[in-house]
Amino acid sequence: MSTITTYIAARKNLFVWLAALLSLVSAVARIVFACQFGGIGFGSVVVRILLPIAANLLIAFRLPLIGEKQFYVTVIPVCILTFYLCVAGVTVSGRALMTALCIVCCAVFAAVYVITFAGKLSSKAIALIYLLAIICLLGLDRNLRQFVQMYWPRNHWLFCSDAAIIASVLCCLLAAKKLPPPQPGEPYRLRFGDRLDGRRVRSMPVMSKVTPYFMMNRIGRMNLIADTIEISNMERYIRQKRKDGYKHFGITHVIVAAYVRMVAEMPAINRFVAGQRIYHRYEMSLNMIVKKEMNKESDDSSIKVCFDLHDTAVDVYNRFNEALETAKSEGITNGFDSITHVLDFIPSIVMSLFGLLIRVLDYFSMLPMALEKVSPFHGSLFITSMGSLGIPPVYHHLYDLGTVPVFFAFGHKYTKYEMDKDGQVAAKKYLDYKVTCDEGICDGFYYASAMKKLKSYLAHPERLDEPPAEVVEDIE
Repeated sequence: MSTITTYIAARKNLFVWLAALLSLVSAVARIVFACQFGGIGFGSVVVRILLPIAANLLIAFRLPLIGEKQFYVTVIPVCILTFYLCVAGVTVSGRALMTALCIVCCAVFAAVYVITFAGKLSSKAIALIYLLAIICLLGLDRNLRQFVQMYWPRNHWLFCSDAAIIASVLCCLLAAKKLPPPQPGEPYRLRFGDRLDGRRVRSMPVMSKVTPYFMMNRIGRMNLIADTIEISNMERYIRQKRKDGYKHFGITHVIVAAYVRMVAEMPAINRFVAGQRIYHRYEMSLNMIVKKEMNKESDDSSIKVCFDLHDTAVDVYNRFNEALETAKSEGITNGFDSITHVLDFIPSIVMSLFGLLIRVLDYFSMLPMALEKVSPFHGSLFITSMGSLGIPPVYHHLYDLGTVPVFFAFGHKYTKYEMDKDGQVAAKKYLDYKVTCDEGICDGFYYASAMKKLKSYLAHPERLDEPPAEVVEDIE
């Protein structure tokens, strides 16, 4: 991290808002131009209309919203706009030398921009110089000036859009502010390639990195684990907690607390795959579907709970019950339930397109964080209690949408009569659980070690009353 230069764009910076405004102006002008004049070929529509509009909108909305954390979000849209300017300059200019210079300057500018705001260069001056060179080339080209003068009455919307593009990119450069090198103990700084919900795991073995490209769907990568735990000690622990005043303390709380502790010690379990790349999630979050009342007519609701990796069993109990009581309260609807109620009124064909849009945005890390925070498809773990329904656990599939890498299902308690070491028949209680996991986040040995650690905490839940001695950090 010490070799990485971090750039941000504070919302108070005037150039941030100028860049956003100019990008919006460019997009609107280009839309007006496209509506007024038809007869444009498909290739021209994509290169001269759709790509610039998409890039302009990305800058207009993402730079003010998340530029303080991820200024590198401008890299892709600026490269798209540079490509468009290169194409526009080549198609208009009639001189080979000017065309070659335009291509070279645009290519070098795009490369320097990427390298700079990926944190590899400590100065944005080189990128600024090459942008000014592009502006000079476009301004000095005699053919281009003649073209503008000849076709200005017809294409003035397009020329205004192009000018706004150049001004917007310039404002993006001027808005970037370099931060001083990170100090020991400072919170993690987002780097080029990181997402708002997780940082890129860059030092994994090559085989692990390429696996998501060959098994692209989470369902295709899932492995299934089944195990059983003897719960006599767990039941004694639960009874003691209830005596201590923790009403309705139960098996679910013990399992969640054990999983949080396991993640604190085995951090790779808290990774996820998105866009065929592997990330470590910043927080530990759990999703669960609950019924407001235990009857067939009752509506389902989803809860999402975030935990601190230093949490004890009591901390987990308090966080979990708070979310559960809110979900079961009459008249209170969580964010995701509100969204699904709205989506229910959308026609099916539009809903299909909306679903595709959500997948694309999630793939490229452009999904709004407000939606991710309530989505049951995004999180560290999805847990379901089959025991509350009185049935054994099921192997639940993973969701291709979102980022949840593990699905944990546990069943009802049952009694088995076994012979103890003294030769006497004794009744023992057991609990079956089944885990579906995404093998793309870590190898089988790591998963096996994590499941053993989870089982040890389930067998001895009293160890969860104290915070962990150390929270282990995932690899870079």
